[in-house]
Amino acid sequence: MTDALLVGNNLAVLVAAVELGEAGRQVVLITDGRPAGGHFRGRTVAGTTFDVGMVVLERSRSSAPPPDPTGYRPERRYDWTRFGTLIDDWLGEHAQLRRTPTPEALVEGRRRPDHLLADRLDVLADLDVPPPALLSRDDSAHAAGKTTAAAYDTLTYAEAARLNHGPELHGRLVEPFAAKVLGPLAEQLLARYHRAAWLPLYWPETLAAARDGRPTGLPEHAFWTTEGGAVADVVAGLEERLARLPNVQVSNAQVTSLAGGGAGWEVRTADGLAVSHPRPVLGLGHDRMQQLLGLPVTAKPPGAPVVVVCCLVRSEAMTTPSPCLAVLDRALVAYRVTDQDAMAGRDPEWHRVVVEAGASGSGEDLAAGLVAELCELFGVDPVGAGEGLRDVQVLASMTSASGIAVPTAAALAADEAAQAALADSCPQALRTGVLAGTGVASLSDQVLQGLAVAAQLR
Repeated sequence: MTDALLVGNNLAVLVAAVELGEAGRQVVLITDGRPAGGHFRGRTVAGTTFDVGMVVLERSRSSAPPPDPTGYRPERRYDWTRFGTLIDDWLGEHAQLRRTPTPEALVEGRRRPDHLLADRLDVLADLDVPPPALLSRDDSAHAAGKTTAAAYDTLTYAEAARLNHGPELHGRLVEPFAAKVLGPLAEQLLARYHRAAWLPLYWPETLAAARDGRPTGLPEHAFWTTEGGAVADVVAGLEERLARLPNVQVSNAQVTSLAGGGAGWEVRTADGLAVSHPRPVLGLGHDRMQQLLGLPVTAKPPGAPVVVVCCLVRSEAMTTPSPCLAVLDRALVAYRVTDQDAMAGRDPEWHRVVVEAGASGSGEDLAAGLVAELCELFGVDPVGAGEGLRDVQVLASMTSASGIAVPTAAALAADEAAQAALADSCPQALRTGVLAGTGVASLSDQVLQGLAVAAQLR
């Protein structure tokens, strides 16, 4: 008898499969023909594992005992933070973690501690930029209400940021990065979901204090990675644990049908597997679920295009290295360069370096241009060797027309309609990842979703 049926390839179903399997349950995991772990699996090229872009871990600042994970409510923005100690404990069991060095930002030709993700607002005291006009805390657009205020149901990030940051400060310190990451969608991103594009939304009082050199009360936001320098190592470790469990059956075949029946929901696969369960766990995309359930496949508004170039760079060749550099200067196409090994405090002969940009222009020309920018930013002499460079090896280049899901009003409406249709068609299902809601597919969210599912099915 099957105690748990999990369908999908996201991180949440993989976490749940391991948790349930190690608790002795009979588990069937069907990945629908896709590699387990989703985005967090990264990519392995020629034996070298890369995260796809900058992927980091967050840890809780709380020491309070976490509540029961079954109380997780994905409709509450950042609800995972209530369970921070639970996620911390889980990560501590599954990976050796290293705190990363403070990321940097290239602003108007100069490197400074990063203010986009790490909350290092030192940059404001060094630049001649006026502080924002202070908003009343009663103003519906004040950033204090960004997670709960009704106004933020419809307020765009561009509107909220200009009001809270001030037009000049925002135009110099945030907007160039937003434009590179999102392109035209920078004006449509909903403010409540600003972290989907790694963008900050500060209180005006905080920025004014930083501009004047006064204490802001805002500590640096720290990040962690694995000891090996790739968060993808977490997924690899989960797969190894899963492979050792005789009570867990994994099928990598494509799902051919998902339908309700007398014994609950039955899933069939292309390799002939047929499994039923009253409460399947789902971890696929909306369009795939609609296809399997015979629902109209809704056209979701496109996300932001992205290109990721994975390189090996000779350590001794980098004269101006950086663990992670956000690039705000408009003259450069890249918006971020991440040295995965430096992030983990490692210094092998060849470092894994990932360059990210919006996918504008042709693939080969864009990739070559990004490698040239990498050489410029990290001080690598672009000396040729054969058909490539002496000190840079390009192992992979990935381009996606909609690689970054952007929560716009249209995208949110499409998600809500898809979620409602899925709830009507399969009300017993336990949903994870994008099926659980908009903006709840982060690593922390998915770990918590997997733990919550496991707790419900134990």
